[in-house]
Amino acid sequence: METVQRVTNGRFDVYVVGKRKDKVFAVDKGRCKGCQICVTVCPYDALYMSNEKNTRGYFYPVENGKCVACRQCVHACPDFALSIHKLEEVAQPLEAR
Repeated sequence: METVQRVTNGRFDVYVVGKRKDKVFAVDKGRCKGCQICVTVCPYDALYMSNEKNTRGYFYPVENGKCVACRQCVHACPDFALSIHKLEEVAQPLEAR
């Protein structure tokens, strides 16, 4: 298993993902209701449920280094808690600070 690049701010967990590590996978822990649909639909077995609960009392998904940014989990999430972005779109606003 490869090293997972993760940044968290309490509400969001953000991972650098994709075959070329050029995407960002974000988990909005505050929106997640712990249904595990994302874990079930992932064809790469890239998600598992955390051992910690969010502020609403639900377990939330964690990326394990296998994500290729296929977006299956994003489309399946009924709570809109998952998103994938281009790394350059996220990094540029941070560099401007």
